[in-house]
Amino acid sequence: MSKEPTHEDASGTWLKKGIEFQSSGRHSEALESFDHGLLLNPKDADAWNLRGLALAAQNRFENALESFSKAVSMDQRHPDAWYNKGMVLCALERYEEAVWSFEKALEINPQNAHAWHNKGVALSRLGLNTEAKFAFSCAGWIGVHGGH
Repeated sequence: MSKEPTHEDASGTWLKKGIEFQSSGRHSEALESFDHGLLLNPKDADAWNLRGLALAAQNRFENALESFSKAVSMDQRHPDAWYNKGMVLCALERYEEAVWSFEKALEINPQNAHAWHNKGVALSRLGLNTEAKFAFSCAGWIGVHGGH
């Protein structure tokens, strides 16, 4: 006996399509797929995060920031959304906010070498070289010792 498909099932189908489009560099089509999925399940933090990635890939950083912000409002413990938000904030040269986003990502996953590295980049842009050096050394240590 099979169950009736739910909105979440249909939403997941749209997200899978979007990921396929995104992987092949078809960012506009990915965005459309993520939007369809969000129509069915607007509280899906992963979908908001993926939508932000599709927008960022099109250099639509302000729109991407809105999507990442929506993702973290849906799930405060979403390390990828916090990390991606930090990356977009760096692209917008909003380094203080970027540092804060990377710190949120690192609270959830302190083994994320990329978050440590990019926190270091943002800190160095702010002229906080001692703090940046520490972040870079954390990234290096994790990279050598098997972090992400």
